[in-house]
Amino acid sequence: MAAAILAASVPVAQAPRQPVTSRDLVEVADVGGLALSPDGRRVAYRIARPSIETNDVALDWYVADVLGGKPMRVGGGGAARHDGAGSVAEQTPVWDPDSRGLRYLALVDGAVAVWHWREGESARREIVDDADIVRFDLDPGGRSIRYTVGATRAEIAAAEKAAYDDGVLVDARLDLNQPLAGGMIEDGRRIMQRFPTDWFDRARILWDAPRSDKVVDLASGGIRAAQNVASEPQGKIERQAKLVRRSDGLTAAIDADGRPGITITRADGSRIECLAALCRSTQLAALEFVPGSDRLLIYERDGLSREIVWLYTPGARKARRLAVSDGAIRSPVRGPRCVAAEEAIVCAESAPVDPPRLVRLAYKNRAETIIDDPNSELRDRIAAIATRFTWPDGHEAILLRPRGARGAMPLVAHYAHCEGFLRGGVGGEIPMLPLVEHGIAVLCMNRTAPARGAPMEASYQVGLEAVTRAIDELAAKGLADPEHVGFGGLSFGSTVVLWAIRKSDRFAAATISSGQISSQYYWTNAVPDRGYTKMLQGFFGIGDPDSDPERWRVLTATADAEKIDTPLLIQAPESEIRNLVELHTRMKRAGRPIELYGFADEIHIKYQPVHKRAVYERNLDWYRFWLKGEEDDVPAKSAQYLRWRGYRAGQPLSAPVR
Repeated sequence: MAAAILAASVPVAQAPRQPVTSRDLVEVADVGGLALSPDGRRVAYRIARPSIETNDVALDWYVADVLGGKPMRVGGGGAARHDGAGSVAEQTPVWDPDSRGLRYLALVDGAVAVWHWREGESARREIVDDADIVRFDLDPGGRSIRYTVGATRAEIAAAEKAAYDDGVLVDARLDLNQPLAGGMIEDGRRIMQRFPTDWFDRARILWDAPRSDKVVDLASGGIRAAQNVASEPQGKIERQAKLVRRSDGLTAAIDADGRPGITITRADGSRIECLAALCRSTQLAALEFVPGSDRLLIYERDGLSREIVWLYTPGARKARRLAVSDGAIRSPVRGPRCVAAEEAIVCAESAPVDPPRLVRLAYKNRAETIIDDPNSELRDRIAAIATRFTWPDGHEAILLRPRGARGAMPLVAHYAHCEGFLRGGVGGEIPMLPLVEHGIAVLCMNRTAPARGAPMEASYQVGLEAVTRAIDELAAKGLADPEHVGFGGLSFGSTVVLWAIRKSDRFAAATISSGQISSQYYWTNAVPDRGYTKMLQGFFGIGDPDSDPERWRVLTATADAEKIDTPLLIQAPESEIRNLVELHTRMKRAGRPIELYGFADEIHIKYQPVHKRAVYERNLDWYRFWLKGEEDDVPAKSAQYLRWRGYRAGQPLSAPVR
C-alpha cells in the first residue's frame, strides 16, 4: 500500500484558530462554468455560494484576465436550479465574438431568460419568452441568437392547477413517493415533477411538451421560427472531447477509426500518430487544442474523480505532465474543470483539504497563480492532513486526521467516490472536517467494480471487504481504533453500509441518507410502461417480491431487520423516506437502535442549505456519541441524548414486539 500526503496551507494568523464547523461545509463556494473568451485573454466563471440564512444558493458570474488582475463580477445568475438528483445545475456562458461581453441563462422573476453583459454596462435581460428558455446558441458572427423553448409558463401553471384541483392520474411518470402538490422548491415556490426516464431523474411537469426553436435578429429584434429543432441534449456541455477540431481543419481524436491511441489529422488529410506512451493509455478522457498552436492538452483519468493534464507537441515521443485536476467527474451536464489559454491552463482547482478556487498554471514553468479564492478564510482554518492510499486491487482511499495527531483514533468510513474537496462525501452528508476537529479520523474510499457478470450484491461485498481491510491495515499502523468505527453513505454508498451492518459486526455506528429496495419501493414503481421492472431485473437481477422471494431476502435489509444491532441513523429526503418505513418499523419493533428523519421537499441529494446543516450536525452528534461517548451540551439536544442513552443501555422507548 502506497501513501502520499496532501496538506492544507498552514495558517499564518496568530489568533486562535476557529474550528471548521458544519456551517462552513454547507457554505463552501463552488467554482464552475469556465469559458475562455475568443481572444484567449479572459476567462468567465460562476461562483455558487449556499447560504443557511437565506436557505438558498447565490449565483454570480465573474470575468478575470488570464494573465492576472482582480476578477470582476459581471452579473447575478438568478435563482439556483437543480438537476434531477438535486445538485446545482451547471452551465457555460457564451462569449460575444469581440470578447467584450457574454450571455448566460438566469431564472429571475419567475422566467428563465437570456441575460447579456457588455463591458462598461450592467448585465440586462435580453431575451425573454412566454416559455422558459432551455438553451441558446449565438451564430458565429454574433448577428443572431437561436433558442429553444418547451411548454409556456402559463401552460405549466395550468397543468399544476388541474392536477391539484382534479386529481392526478397514476401513470408511469408519476412519482408516488413525492407529494402530489409538488416535491421540490424552485425560485421560492413548490413545483410538480415527473419521471422523464425509467430511472429516478426528475423533470418539471410538461417536460415532454414539444420543443420549438426561434431565431432572434439582434440588430432589429425580430423573431422568427427556426426551420428545424436543434437536437443537442438539454444541458449538454462539451468544450473538450475525444474528438476535437480547430477552425483551420486540424483535428485530434482518441481511438480514431477504432485504432487505439491518439491521431492528429491535418486539413489536407495527412495524419500524425501520437508516439508518446501516454497516448496508449486506456484512461484517456478528453483532448483540447492549445489556442494559437498545434499543441494538445491530454486529459487522463486518474481514479474516479481526478484527471492528470498533459501537454503534448505532435511528433514528440513524450508528453509533459502539467497538472492534476481533482473533482473532475465528467458528465453531460457538468463542464470540465479546466480551459486552455495560449500561455496557460486555467482550472477550478480543489483537493481533499483544499476548498475550490480558480488558478492559472503556466505551460512554460508550471508556475501557479491564484485568480480567485472565494474560500480563502476557510482554507486558512483547515488543520487536517489528507493521506492518499492505494491498494493492489485498485481501491483508493484518503485518510483525514488532525494535523500533528498521534496514535489510533476512532474512524468513520465512507465508500463511493472521493471527489475534490472532502466536505461531506457523495451528496454532502458526512461532516468530514468537523469529525476530524472532534478527534475522529475519516476514511473516504473510492469504489471499484466486482468481476464482470457478478450479481449486484457482489459490489456490496467488495465494498465491505475493502473497508474492513483498510480498517485492519490502518489499525496495524496505529492510525485507527478498530473497536470504534462508523460507516456512512448516500445512494450506492448507503446500500453498501446496510449490507455491511447486516453481514458484519465491525461497526459501532452507521448512517445512511437514501431509500432502499423494499416492497414499497417495488410496487410504487412497477406500473406498466414505467420500464422500471426491466431495469430492476437487469441492474439488480431481481423480480417482484412474490415470484422472487429468495432474491429479495438477499438484497433487502428488511430480511435481517430484527438482527441488525449496529446503531443506525437514517436522514432521508421526502421522496425516498417511504421506501424505508418497513425497515425502520421492523427494527423499532425488535428493539433495535434506529432513528429515521425525513426532510420535506427534498429529492435524492438534499439541496436546501438548512437541511444540509441539520444532517451534518446530527451525523456529527451520532458519531461522537457512539464512537467517543461525547454529548453536545446544547439544551435543545437533551431529548436526543436521552433516547440515545436508552439505546446504548439496551432500553428502547417501547418494549420489543414478538
